[in-house]
Amino acid sequence: MTRRLLREEGGFTLTEMLVTMMMMLTVMFALYSIFDMSMRVFSFGNNKIEAVETARVGLDKMARELRAAYPVDMVNGKTNLFWNTGAPTTILPSPPPATGPITFGNDRNGNRRVYDSATGVLDPGEQITYSLSGTTLLRNGDPLADNVQALTLTYFDANGAAVTGSPTNIRVVHIKLVVNIPGNEGHGPVTQTLETDVALRNRAT
Repeated sequence: MTRRLLREEGGFTLTEMLVTMMMMLTVMFALYSIFDMSMRVFSFGNNKIEAVETARVGLDKMARELRAAYPVDMVNGKTNLFWNTGAPTTILPSPPPATGPITFGNDRNGNRRVYDSATGVLDPGEQITYSLSGTTLLRNGDPLADNVQALTLTYFDANGAAVTGSPTNIRVVHIKLVVNIPGNEGHGPVTQTLETDVALRNRAT
């Protein structure tokens, strides 16, 4: 009777234990691989959304301010919309560089000028410069958007032809930002292009 009970209480053999452990390890490894891939895909997607949205906010701000570009001094008939930083009365012989910087002004205080011809002083906060430094879009030297690989500005006249001569013919500015989205393990960096056309409201006549 005792021998029969001992035989019925027999456990797993070593072979059974090893097979079971191998099966468990295989299942755990498969689950970990799925989890790890999900995390990497989520991280990449999050990086993409963040980079694109930051650049889009910068592009929208640039377009909004450029649309409101105001002549340097309408009071005294100085109607140039673009100039080199710090030299508002110097009329540019050609449009600003295609890759920036681009400098213009917004009449925020409603005095119909950005530059006071009587004092020779720019109105505070009314000169705006957009430029690209490395991969950072700058507004008046302050970071506005990161991961910007390229800034391209194209200038058009009222008929849609590219302006290469006098900037007074510019009616529309096409802005293009190429955003470099950082990758992670298993995903290399990719690029996204953001573009918009800006019609100048206060364009010079």
